[in-house]
Amino acid sequence: MKIRAFLLILIMVGGAYAMFQSFHDYKAKAMTELLGSHPTPFTSLIFTKPAPDGVRSVSWNVSNETEIADLLDFLQDYHVRKLRPEEINTDDRFDQFVISLKDENDNLISVIVTKNLIIQNEQNFYEIVDGPLDVNWLVKFFVENQI
Repeated sequence: MKIRAFLLILIMVGGAYAMFQSFHDYKAKAMTELLGSHPTPFTSLIFTKPAPDGVRSVSWNVSNETEIADLLDFLQDYHVRKLRPEEINTDDRFDQFVISLKDENDNLISVIVTKNLIIQNEQNFYEIVDGPLDVNWLVKFFVENQI
């Protein structure tokens, strides 16, 4: 009888922990927590400019450490919230300006500018909760870094 009670308590504690962890995963957090989850520093920026239908979109890479640091400084003022699977619309077309940060292990964080959406390694989706992003700053950043 004592073993059953102990197992029941253990299951209840495990369930409570899982519920707490699930709640914690989906609450708003600073963008620096998301960016700091990468074990290696970002080594390149990839800009993708939308193109009309039937035409391939234009992309260019920037590996200047100062520019990467400028973008990270800009993003650190924002907060994100992880989207639950039912909140993700897989039919969305991402034909907007996209800024991607890539590290040396090919981990990728993409910022979909007009959607206020962050995608981490093509599997974790986050929304920017205190957006929209400062478009004037981003346009200036695009223009300064366009090759």
